[in-house]
Amino acid sequence: MASRIGLAGRVNDGNAKWYTLAAACITLFMAILDNLVVNVALPTIARDLDASATGLQWIVSAYTLVFASAQITAGGLGDRLGRKRWFLTGIVVFTATSVLAAFANSTGLLIAARALQGLGAAFILPLSLSLISQAFPPEERGKALGIWSAISVSGLAFGPIVGGLIVQNFSWHWVFLINVPVGVIAFLVTSAVVSESRDTSGTVATDVPGTVLVTLALASLTWGLIEAGERGWGNSLILSAFAVSAVLFVAFVVVESRTERPMVPLRFFRSSTFTGANLAAFAVSFLISGVAYSLTLYQQNVHGFSPIRSGLTLLPLVGVMLVCSPISGALINRIGPSRMIGVGMLITGGAALLFLRTGPNARFLDIVPALVVMGFGNSLLFAPMTTAVLNSVETAKSGVASAVNGAIRETGFAFGVALLGSIMNRTYQQRFSASPEVRALAESDPTGALRPAVDLVGSGLTFAGRVIQRPESFPDALRPAIAAIPADVAARLGDASSAAFIAGMDRAFLLSAGVIALFAVLAYVLIKDTVAAARQAPATAAEASMRASVAD
Repeated sequence: MASRIGLAGRVNDGNAKWYTLAAACITLFMAILDNLVVNVALPTIARDLDASATGLQWIVSAYTLVFASAQITAGGLGDRLGRKRWFLTGIVVFTATSVLAAFANSTGLLIAARALQGLGAAFILPLSLSLISQAFPPEERGKALGIWSAISVSGLAFGPIVGGLIVQNFSWHWVFLINVPVGVIAFLVTSAVVSESRDTSGTVATDVPGTVLVTLALASLTWGLIEAGERGWGNSLILSAFAVSAVLFVAFVVVESRTERPMVPLRFFRSSTFTGANLAAFAVSFLISGVAYSLTLYQQNVHGFSPIRSGLTLLPLVGVMLVCSPISGALINRIGPSRMIGVGMLITGGAALLFLRTGPNARFLDIVPALVVMGFGNSLLFAPMTTAVLNSVETAKSGVASAVNGAIRETGFAFGVALLGSIMNRTYQQRFSASPEVRALAESDPTGALRPAVDLVGSGLTFAGRVIQRPESFPDALRPAIAAIPADVAARLGDASSAAFIAGMDRAFLLSAGVIALFAVLAYVLIKDTVAAARQAPATAAEASMRASVAD
């Protein structure tokens, strides 16, 4: 196989680990890119497939839901049956369903394809980490994971840019078709250079009930978080989803504590390092998702940026991370992950406060310092957090350990968008309705002709800012009325809604800074700069009896 892709004679024991890292990063970039690349194409997809607003939401959310809920199962299967085998399975599933998504002719089929893409990604992300963990010794993992982290972040940042370029110059179908050549290359390289590995400790998970319970618990929790922003946190369905998730998690803990070979060894969480690193991962994902969500709307709605230009504004953050992440990864063994994570989280929290410099009339240069500082803070986080997780368990359990970390990160992303988005939206509605400009417009409109437009703009963040000047962004029934609004009235509505948007975004940034500071202290106290011994789990009663009989 190596000869067929030009690697004959190049791969040897000394460099195989770097080829493994390359294969993992190529595949990871593809999966991470698809998290956001489709968002830019949603308006075009809506027109071509006649998709509803709910349908569009689930084109995005179906991927996240399955991606988050299936990772632990995927990591356990990789540890048990072969990491390379299931990593390749993930590549095949992701690539094949990308083709299915590209040629979907209905909203339902596209949502189903996106869910299957999420299943492929659920195998790719945790197993890419476990392949790296297996290929690199503990003292070299930091450097490798620094590169892995930089690739991960670049995939998130380039998603909107790549999506915008494709939609602007081709059709939305190519948003998915670009995965095909990348998937083929990733499959060939992985097949040629990656060595198979699995957990040979004799404690590999065999519990089907635990697998089912943790998957359903994460699915119910993620669904509730995704829908909470739309339905409201007090909605009966949302509360029911959270209650079901809690019950399933409790049942999962009970089952795992009584199973000889659990899917997720609960002893992982007795490690303060494992627990602290995962708490840090949750908090950082919570912050980043809120920042990404609010900044995208801020640039496009308040300042009227195109999706491509909005994506390009993140380049200062990405550029700093691309440069600094590999460097910080190489410094982990010298400084220690606990210090790097604690300092990195505090710097990232400070960046959240710097975003308070945003405003309706702020220039892009006004937020560049916040982007640069956040990029530097993040570069001190991802590689040390992942290194701490992997070093806190024996290498044989790297698949399920990285899967737990990945599931927690995805839950943090969903929770950040849901909670911070809800706070922003509620603050926006309150500030907009109380705005003197809006009250003055109501008083000058005795016939109520402007009321539908004012109510719609005040209903949520998606209609804030300059959206009022783009009638095509509104429902078909209201477009004529929006287009007929006098320019000066539209400008006043835009100004009032922009100011309300900034108020909501500022509140979200203040909350994020407080959360990240609290978790920084917890991470510093909990994380220890040690590497777990390659230990075996305690022998079961049956194994002990067998050994005793042999001894006799």
